[in-house]
Amino acid sequence: MTRTRWAGSVALALVTVLVGIAPGRAGAEQFTEAEQQVIALLPPGYTAASCTRADNAFPAALASLDCTDDMHTDTPDYARFTHYDSMDALTADFYVSAAGMSLSPCPDGNASPGTWNYGPHLTNPGGKIACGAVDDQTVIAWTRDSQLLLATVDGGPDLGELYQWWQRYGAATG
Repeated sequence: MTRTRWAGSVALALVTVLVGIAPGRAGAEQFTEAEQQVIALLPPGYTAASCTRADNAFPAALASLDCTDDMHTDTPDYARFTHYDSMDALTADFYVSAAGMSLSPCPDGNASPGTWNYGPHLTNPGGKIACGAVDDQTVIAWTRDSQLLLATVDGGPDLGELYQWWQRYGAATG
């Protein structure tokens, strides 16, 4: 093989190895196409580099990622984002998540579990929401029905602050 062809082959092999690896992490796991769809839906503060494949995902999930706030922002310390291919599976797993929480009313009067809306007059249904706690940590679980996404975030001891974060970023339907 000529030197030029060898150099071209090495460059092609290097590009092939690097494709699919999350930026910023050497040796990071490669994400499936379904997991890459979840990454595209992440709220600010979470990146591909801060997420790993969930070990104990719901069986009906297409993809599920566990993410941490590795940038030390006001983003919740832990989140799980799960993508589905049907509204029935999404709804069922949302209620399983809510059943595992010690439920409390969401701030601003949202029922828990209940629904949330978006739009200029808050008339467009966005999904379901549940507020509460697990092991003394506040938790919000919600769905973005149009994206078939279930999200659960753990935000420490203050439900009000976690809910404010959710209002800014979590409910965004992109």
